[in-house]
Amino acid sequence: MMFKVYKNIMEKIERQFYGSIRTKMVLFFIMVALIPLFLFGYLSYQKSSSIVNKQFNEYENFAVSQLEKQIENTIDQMYVVSNDINHYLSDPTLIVIKEELPRTYAGFIEKKNFERFLEAHKTFNTKGIYLITSSGYYYGGDHLNTQKLFQKPFWKEAGTLKQGERWVGFYKADHYDDNNPPQQTIGLVLPIQSQYGILKGSKLLIETNAEELFSYIEFLERDVHSFVTIHDDRHKVLYQTENKMKSLPNDIVRVTTIDAYDWEIEVRVPEKLFYQSSKVIFNYTILAIFFSILLASILAMVFSAQISKRIRKLKDSMERVSAGHLQTQVAVKEYDEIGKLTISFNQMVQQIKELIDEISETERLKRKAELRAFHYQINPHLLFNTLNSIQWKARLSNANEVQQMIYHLTEVLHENLNFSDELIPLKKELDTIQHFLKVQEIRYGHTFEYEEMVRPECSEYLVPRLSLQPLFENIFFHAFDDGRGKIQLTVEDKSDFILLTLIDNGKGMNEENALNLLKAQLPNEKARGIGVNNVDQRVKLHFGNEYGLTIESKQGIGTTLKMRWPKRRQTNDQSHSD
Repeated sequence: MMFKVYKNIMEKIERQFYGSIRTKMVLFFIMVALIPLFLFGYLSYQKSSSIVNKQFNEYENFAVSQLEKQIENTIDQMYVVSNDINHYLSDPTLIVIKEELPRTYAGFIEKKNFERFLEAHKTFNTKGIYLITSSGYYYGGDHLNTQKLFQKPFWKEAGTLKQGERWVGFYKADHYDDNNPPQQTIGLVLPIQSQYGILKGSKLLIETNAEELFSYIEFLERDVHSFVTIHDDRHKVLYQTENKMKSLPNDIVRVTTIDAYDWEIEVRVPEKLFYQSSKVIFNYTILAIFFSILLASILAMVFSAQISKRIRKLKDSMERVSAGHLQTQVAVKEYDEIGKLTISFNQMVQQIKELIDEISETERLKRKAELRAFHYQINPHLLFNTLNSIQWKARLSNANEVQQMIYHLTEVLHENLNFSDELIPLKKELDTIQHFLKVQEIRYGHTFEYEEMVRPECSEYLVPRLSLQPLFENIFFHAFDDGRGKIQLTVEDKSDFILLTLIDNGKGMNEENALNLLKAQLPNEKARGIGVNNVDQRVKLHFGNEYGLTIESKQGIGTTLKMRWPKRRQTNDQSHSD
């Protein structure tokens, strides 16, 4: 049931397509617009997405490299400062501070000199350098709140450091009494190696403003849609993007290492976010193609409406003429190709009307006998004289197409009604086919192609009269639509027989219909293939059952017909009688 419904739908679509020139024109315009649109759209998308992805990748590389350099430079600077200060304080020959809270002028001078020493190590982005004793007293400024500092997780973690170890990490510095908002800070804590006086158990705290460093991290997180994780040399997480996503196998991951400190920076971008720009380009490309197709369809419908209207009007007029209304005339408003065709149609209708009026009496006397074996039981002389009269009338009326059609038709009928010899040379049969094709060319126009390849030595071999014309008629009446297609005829010498191959690219047929062509049919039967069986039977009657016709065909591809017959040449008696 579903197959039947599908078949009916496909038949309706096929009838709509083949039955409407407007549909064909609209589809043609759409295809003309669609092919370059898809081609250039695809190339544009590929190129644009490649450039965008490359730029996106370069932006990410730049931000990561800048982040890496910023971290490395900041830590290098802090390490140099901490080493210098630690070396200075650890020298037993230089006891720079003897007491925490100076009680004498000399002690006050020592404190000021030491704080100047610390101040001298500061750079433009250094937030503070402090020496903090075990009791909580500190040197290096006046705004540090040690009570808040000692509560910080990083300071508690730094309390477990051994001599020679450092703690480096990121945090927000809110342990100041300057009322400034907390800033992103990278800090370094180093236990002082001195075992003398108040320096014993003290720690050096160096803090550097990390706002610029975090600007690169924010750029990666905000603009590159990445998730950043920074590990130290012990694989401890120093920084991690908030709302960390779940890692997926198809994520775009970039891992860089700060070799000097064995820090690792991991930048992870989800695949859908990495290719988000490409997806936007793809969506806009598809949208542009869609609107272009829509615009092409509208323009094609508007443009084709006038043309198809004029062609339908001409077709309707032809149908009225074919129904016998010979007074039909089509008004001509435009003088383009369709206008000229309309003028020719009006002239042809007028000439046909005049010719029919002149030969109406003769038409009543035409043959009434039934077509049988393609020999027409009429008076040949009367038919030829009548056609000659029509030809001369057409010539006098300057109806060249009508004159040519009647001329070629006369040549075809001359051979059809010639009963003198049943076997004729192949070249005469091919000459008749040329006249037949001329008639079809005038009828349909230059809509078909014909290719003939005949070996010269084959043209003199005898073949049954009217053995090719029925095969060509079958092609034009059944295989082709409006005479459109290609025919190829080949005749080859196969040593002990002649092989004729006739190929067309028409509708084709299934295997069952191909076999039915060679079966005998009733005289009043109107099946496809009238004449093909007749040709096959006549070849067999003349030459034997081992000769005749074979047919191969595929629906939608075409048909190949082959005819085999033995080599026979014309004798002198035959040539004289002909």
